[in-house]
Amino acid sequence: MRIIFALTFALAALTVQAETSPPAQVECQASNQIALKDCLAKLAPQAEQDRKNAETAARAMMKNLDRVTSRPKALPAFNQASKAYQNYQHAHCAWIGKSFAGGGSAEVAERACRIDLDRARADELSRFYVQ
Repeated sequence: MRIIFALTFALAALTVQAETSPPAQVECQASNQIALKDCLAKLAPQAEQDRKNAETAARAMMKNLDRVTSRPKALPAFNQASKAYQNYQHAHCAWIGKSFAGGGSAEVAERACRIDLDRARADELSRFYVQ
C-alpha cells in the first residue's frame, strides 16, 4: 500500500512539473543579449495567444453560466478580473523593467515578465475551466 501511495505521489509531482513552464529567461538561455531578445520575441506571441485562448474559453463558460442561471453576474465579474489582470501585468512588468535601470536588460526583463505572467494566467484559467 505504501508503494502505491509513493508511486501515486511521485507521478502527481512529475505531472505538475511537466505542466509548468520554466521562466522565459531560463528557457532562452542565450549567450548574448541579441540571442536572448530573439528567443523571447519567439516565445511572446505563443504565451499571449495561450492566455487569450484560455480567456476565451473561460469567458464562454461564464456567459453560459449567466444564461443557465438567468443571473448576469459571472461574465461581468470575469471581464472585470481580466481588465484587472491586464492592468496588473502592465504595471508589474514595467516595474520589473525599471528595476534594471534602463538599457537592454530592462527590455529583456520586461518581456520575460510578460511571457511568464501570460503563461501563469493561461495555466490558472485552464485549471478553472478544464474538467
